[in-house]
Amino acid sequence: PLARLTGSELPSPINAGLYGNFRAQLRFISDFSISYEGFNISFSEYNLEPCEDPGIPQFGNRIGINFGVGDILTFSCSSGYRLEGASEIICLGGGRRVWSAPLPRCVAECGASTTNNEGILLSPNYPLNYENNHECIYSIQLTIKSWYSYSLQFLAFDTEASHDILRVWDGPPENEMLLKEISGSLLTFFKNAFYFFPFLLGSVATACRDPGVPMNGTRNGDGREPGDTVIFQCDPGYELQGDERITCIQVENRYFWQPNPPVCIAPCGGNLTGSSGFILSPNFPHPYPHSRDCDWTITVNNDYVISLAFISIEPNYDFLYIYDGPDGNSPLIGSFQDSKLPERIESSSNNMHLAFRSDGSVSFTGFHLESPGGILKYLFNLKQDLKHIQET
Repeated sequence: PLARLTGSELPSPINAGLYGNFRAQLRFISDFSISYEGFNISFSEYNLEPCEDPGIPQFGNRIGINFGVGDILTFSCSSGYRLEGASEIICLGGGRRVWSAPLPRCVAECGASTTNNEGILLSPNYPLNYENNHECIYSIQLTIKSWYSYSLQFLAFDTEASHDILRVWDGPPENEMLLKEISGSLLTFFKNAFYFFPFLLGSVATACRDPGVPMNGTRNGDGREPGDTVIFQCDPGYELQGDERITCIQVENRYFWQPNPPVCIAPCGGNLTGSSGFILSPNFPHPYPHSRDCDWTITVNNDYVISLAFISIEPNYDFLYIYDGPDGNSPLIGSFQDSKLPERIESSSNNMHLAFRSDGSVSFTGFHLESPGGILKYLFNLKQDLKHIQET
């Protein structure tokens, strides 16, 4: 009970209905002995103090505008976010008005699974920076008619180039059909943030999708009907990763390329022969990876020697070692960095070995070695990547 009263002392006023039940009950009990005049009690309604406005979650919505005892507020999140906390809260009565639960949050999680035919996928913590060392899996499963497929429309994309990568796969993981590998700042609607923000839209599939043209490569063929074949090749200095020829396949109402479209990569190390050619740093023209050991051997005809001309290399941390011969056991011509690079180096024979060692810190665009013919000339061209420019 709120109070237990006896005797002849006049009690102080008592407020009932504090917990939102809007009713009160009084119980009078007398014993078998002496009786007195009794009591005379008046009552009236009064307004309870409301709960405080709890607010609205960022990237969320609220249904309900009343904050009185017993009132209910309902919360939801914008597309792409998950509600963390109670979806409903109630204003509780008592000596102090409080809500039954704290205000929930709307969070962009690392990974998601959806069966909707349209929606939004967000990188973790979007639109703020995502955290380091994440591996997030986003799964999309159609529940509508089987002849529909998904189209991803990127509204924003900004990640650390070459290091933070979004890969898009067609079908379940065991299918291993890589559609796209994306990194860097492709659509920068908001500065100083790292995120991706694709919009999903169901569409009808009637032919194979456009296989695209690999960066630093070319494609021969435009057909996308079942049975059509396209052929890929890479620019000089790059290697084709995957098959050069792919074919459009139809399985029931699904159209796809078999095998996956290839990509062109600048390998870490290799051999260069002949009177012309190119050598590129790994991942060129993007920043080369950290902590890499890459070795190249250049071999030309016996009647030729090799001439090297340089532009720049990251000072003090990334080194290029040049040997006058076919391997690292040959005489060392020198180890070079940035301002210490000579204008030109020539071999004494038709062989030269280059060893590039990058450290674990800032990476640059890399180098581009070219052999135009005659006496082979290899040019180094290193530029800072965007991330390093922003930091300095």
